[in-house]
Amino acid sequence: MSMPLRIFFVLLLAALAACSPKFDWREMPTAEGAVRVTFPARPRPDRREVDIAGHTLPLTFDIAPVDSSIFAVGYIVLPDSIMNDPAELARVADAFEDVLRANLRGTLTYRREVSLKQAPSDTRKVLRAVELEVHGTAANMPSWMLGRVYVLGSHLIEVVALGREDELPREAAETFVQSVRAD
Repeated sequence: MSMPLRIFFVLLLAALAACSPKFDWREMPTAEGAVRVTFPARPRPDRREVDIAGHTLPLTFDIAPVDSSIFAVGYIVLPDSIMNDPAELARVADAFEDVLRANLRGTLTYRREVSLKQAPSDTRKVLRAVELEVHGTAANMPSWMLGRVYVLGSHLIEVVALGREDELPREAAETFVQSVRAD
């Protein structure tokens, strides 16, 4: 291969690498298949016990980091003791919203009801569907979070895009949280 041709290929590869997208969007099932979400990178699983509203519950995550931002779906299959008590269910779901705000030690910019896209054949009830935006600090940096909390059938699902104010583009956060759909 001649030197000019070799230089051309090196420059072409460098240009392609520089143009590679920061976000590599892919739709995937999550929350035990309860919903599908478009992640900006390949998610990795995590699981931990959480104490919330007087209950110790297993919280499972699919987490897709991009730079210093986190795109995550967390879910809990709620036990019958919570599902059969509407007041307790509301208390647990409220506590999850509070935790999202508290994680940033932040200010709630807005909270609004949203809808969840469901397939016509999906008969599970949506008992909660809210979106929250919070601005605060994470790791001593100005940060923000866009998230949604759903109660779909017996699944409590949180969908969160969290990152530094100067690194997490609003468009990416909205693409992620608005992509949720139930099949």
